Amino acid sequence: MKKAQKLNFIEWNNNILINSIKKINLNVILTIVLDILFYSSSAFMTFFWLKGIEAKKQSIILPTPNDLIALGYERAQEVLRETKAFLFLLIFSAVIMLLAIIFLASILKGIIWAKTTNTKISFALISKFLVLNLIWISFWFLLVFLISWLVEPASALIFMITTIILGIYFTNTLYTIFMKEQKLKSIISAVKLNITKIHLFLLPYFVIALLFFILMRFSNFLKFRYSPILLGLIIIVYAAVVRYYASELVLKVKEIN
Repeated sequence: MKKAQKLNFIEWNNNILINSIKKINLNVILTIVLDILFYSSSAFMTFFWLKGIEAKKQSIILPTPNDLIALGYERAQEVLRETKAFLFLLIFSAVIMLLAIIFLASILKGIIWAKTTNTKISFALISKFLVLNLIWISFWFLLVFLISWLVEPASALIFMITTIILGIYFTNTLYTIFMKEQKLKSIISAVKLNITKIHLFLLPYFVIALLFFILMRFSNFLKFRYSPILLGLIIIVYAAVVRYYASELVLKVKEIN
């Protein structure tokens, strides 16, 4: 009986894979281009933000208590004001950066997932997707910040990797469900589905992760000048194909009572 159930589960997954492959069309090229645009734009914005913050940091003195005593009262007060201004700039600019990335993601990722799930693109869809991402992405950024702040450095890497894996796992489900329902309560539906039906997601996502690991190992053989760019392109193409399968998987799992 168990063997028959196992065979049925594998056959069920094979059918999902076949159906997802059939849905792949020329839109996949657009999704790849938009993905490249999103990640390259985000990387450039982050690079220039970090460069600006570093330049500002170099222009001021970040004092220790001993430094303040040595400076004297008036100079110490001035340095403290500069330090507070720098910290305010750091926090304010970080929030602006986050909002810019969310805005960019809401437009580009919105189009990507709409094309992947064959959803009609409209201003209302992108607007709701923006609100969804303001909640969803902010939550994961806050979680990453708390880990970097509260967790010991020796354990932080494990927590970060776990957070990234969970983020991808829940986000694939959320975006698929949202594209069909276009409601903010899709967050609750996605989290509930991922938890209650996790046994149906484990094997497919294990295979996806295994193939990704193989791609990463393949990068060891790429030793020419532009190999990182080629590897990045391969990963983006792989992610585009996986999106079709993940979205089909989510919809089929959702149909199961």
